[in-house]
Amino acid sequence: MLADASVAEVLAEENQRLREAVELLRAENMALRDAVAARDARLGRAAAELAGAVEKIQELSAQLAVLQRMVFGRSSERQRPGKAPADGSGEGAGNGSGQAGKGKQHGRAGNRRRDYSGLPRVEVVWDFEGGPPCCDRCGALFTSLGSDDMCEQVDWQVLIRLLVHRRRRYRRGCGCPGARTVTAPGPPKAIGKGLFSHGFIARLLAERYVSGRSQHSITAGLARDGVQISDATLCGTVKTAGVLLAPLADAITARSRDSWHLHADETTWHVFTPSGGDGPQRWWLWVFLGPDTVCFVMDPSRAGQVLARHAGIDKETGQLADGPDGPRTLVLSTDFYSVYTSAGKKADGLINLFCWAHIRRYFIRAGDANPDQLSYWRQGWLERIKTLYAAHAVLMDAFAAGEPLDDAYQGWDEAIGVIDAERTRQMAAPGLQEPAKKALATLDREWDGLIRHRGYPMIGLDNYGDVAVMPMSGPGGGVSAGRGGGLAA
Repeated sequence: MLADASVAEVLAEENQRLREAVELLRAENMALRDAVAARDARLGRAAAELAGAVEKIQELSAQLAVLQRMVFGRSSERQRPGKAPADGSGEGAGNGSGQAGKGKQHGRAGNRRRDYSGLPRVEVVWDFEGGPPCCDRCGALFTSLGSDDMCEQVDWQVLIRLLVHRRRRYRRGCGCPGARTVTAPGPPKAIGKGLFSHGFIARLLAERYVSGRSQHSITAGLARDGVQISDATLCGTVKTAGVLLAPLADAITARSRDSWHLHADETTWHVFTPSGGDGPQRWWLWVFLGPDTVCFVMDPSRAGQVLARHAGIDKETGQLADGPDGPRTLVLSTDFYSVYTSAGKKADGLINLFCWAHIRRYFIRAGDANPDQLSYWRQGWLERIKTLYAAHAVLMDAFAAGEPLDDAYQGWDEAIGVIDAERTRQMAAPGLQEPAKKALATLDREWDGLIRHRGYPMIGLDNYGDVAVMPMSGPGGGVSAGRGGGLAA
């Protein structure tokens, strides 16, 4: 009995020890499970971060490729003469290596002398000093051949002269009442006591604002040509002339504001401390190109208020101001800047036409971002857009000639239908690269303004002034000066 009790106690102790060991192992197992779960969570987060980093690297690589093309690439994607097509078809002109050979290329105009027959012609006769030469042996004079050897040179002369205006004065020769002496009228002067003639002022404005020469460059050039004029004098002349041109600028701006169609764009423009402060400041140069006007507007803002002010859009209601004949319609050709899109959505009668050259650039840059996988994709889109341009050119020509438009519209509808079907198919397809997705998303977002060109065959697909016919436009127009005193070139 005692032996059985001792065995039972031993077994109980062993059982207790095993239970404690099991509990310890269970606790260690739970701790290991928690550690594994924490590790899996960390691995999941790391995988997500890695995927995000890879996606970011791809995005930055795409942006870098685009920026490198913008900075170091050619300014035009048009194919150079002699270069083989991207698809390998055709042959390059020239030496057979794809590079253009030297000299005149087949199918291209050669280097011809320009025609200078429109220049004033001055003949200078050159002869031997003392008359015809004589024989160095017998002394007999040479006789004229009856024809001269002739060559031409273009001469460049700058003539700056001082005009002295003499106004004749007369004395009355009778005893009748009235002024005893009279003086003949003098030359017209835009600036009352100014030093410069009208021709000088016109040339000064052309050099300053058409050629873009600085004030100091003009004064230095005048000094080289023999006349010393200070920068301050020319600056004052330009300022006074600007005041005289302000009414003309206002009239042209008003005519532009009443146009039925405008091309609009804006770019950064650095001005030197326009309202005090240190250093240059960034303003914006806006351009509004109408059927017969061009207006440049310098403004510190890129906001919609500049467009609203020029196009006659009420800033409170966002609607176009009525014209003399009632509600206006304004067709606006632009890029995809949100200011233009927002104005078109708010204002009744404002119709957005978006630029196809801009959307084409999106596909080019997407191909540049990933040339290994998207080069053929890009080429396909360029071909579709090229076909659309050709169809629209036919439509414009038919409209300008007053011909029926049914056949031309059929070509347009077929070209735009191919683009529509392809964009829909590709947007639904999986696995497309991110740069391509962004280009297609932009095409989808701006689609309505792009296809609206169908209803305006007199307006080109690009955001510049290639208008075939100018309906609803009358006499007038010209070049405008915008806000800030900058003359338009």
